[in-house]
Amino acid sequence: MKSKLSLTYFACSLVLAAAVFAGVPVPEGHAADTIKIGVVVPITSVLAPYGKPFVESLQIAVDEANEKGGINGRKIELIVEDNQASNTVTINALNKVLEQQPVAVFGAALGTQVLAMMPITEREKVPLIAGPSTRRVTQQGAKYFFRIGSHDALDKEAATRFMAEVLKTTKIGILHVANEWGYSGRDNVSDYLKKLYNLAPVSIASYQPTDKDLTAQILQMRDAGADGIFSQGHPVDEALLVKQLDQLGIKLPHVASGSLCISFLRQLVTPEEIAGHYCEAPDVLPPFNQREQVRAFVAKYEKRTGYAPDAYPTLYYDGMGMMVEAMKKYGPDREKIRQAFGEMSYEGVLGAYKADQEGNLWHRAVVMKFLPGGKIDVVRQQDEKF
Repeated sequence: MKSKLSLTYFACSLVLAAAVFAGVPVPEGHAADTIKIGVVVPITSVLAPYGKPFVESLQIAVDEANEKGGINGRKIELIVEDNQASNTVTINALNKVLEQQPVAVFGAALGTQVLAMMPITEREKVPLIAGPSTRRVTQQGAKYFFRIGSHDALDKEAATRFMAEVLKTTKIGILHVANEWGYSGRDNVSDYLKKLYNLAPVSIASYQPTDKDLTAQILQMRDAGADGIFSQGHPVDEALLVKQLDQLGIKLPHVASGSLCISFLRQLVTPEEIAGHYCEAPDVLPPFNQREQVRAFVAKYEKRTGYAPDAYPTLYYDGMGMMVEAMKKYGPDREKIRQAFGEMSYEGVLGAYKADQEGNLWHRAVVMKFLPGGKIDVVRQQDEKF
């Protein structure tokens, strides 16, 4: 009996092998290995808004691709690791992901963590796609990094021009979180004030990501005679700033980073609290975007998660869409994917993506005003030419 079973198994194996070499479809249980794509983002910690929503949007894009047959019949699989918004954990998480030989890795929209990952991904020659706005991440000479979002030189030029030319503010105070991203916002706004208007900030104040009170920094702005405030913080920080400005009765014009957009969509501030404030972002908030493709993505995202996406998960969705297109055209290979992202143009749901010499793929920034009743008005759009 044992001999017969062995012979039967051996015969089946030969038939299966012959089918593979003959191009005959293989039963699902014997499908080819999946194409693995790594994801290293914060799933937990206070900075989970810079990770968990991205995983959701990436998975939506992967599911759509797999439903259409994947890449030449091979399914795509996400290998997700939580970096807990820690540089040390990020490196460990990345190494764990790389053990499974992914063809590419998506990272967090946090410059400090991308900079921590970059030496490893460059050494391993694996494409790294992420959306931090921290300016200098694409100024390291990295060949395998591509930014799937706008950078601070573009964002802050739009914000600075709006404050100076539309709001007519000449005494701008800058309030920022004390990390790489906060410094990027501070430096770029300061540089544009000097370059374009021969102005300097009247006050600059920073705070730690864990701070729960910004009263001292806000009063510093007021006492310095600021007639407008620019802020660059994380979603919880930006929401706290909006609330404390109101509590202190300070009605200065306030233009915030894209994190305030996230605060609004995650209901960290109410429509009444945020009315009159501004935020800059890579594009119009998706729930207010009239493009048919964006509206379709918003519906899918809301069905999956129960809440609306901001611009950043939408950019990551497009990033995975570009990844799928790249693998179909060039092949599921690290070097070919790097070549594809450097060469090809891609039309995503938000718009057009094309790498410049630094690897920046997205080239638009907008400034939005929050209106009463939870509505917004786009008050400035700036497109980068390269």
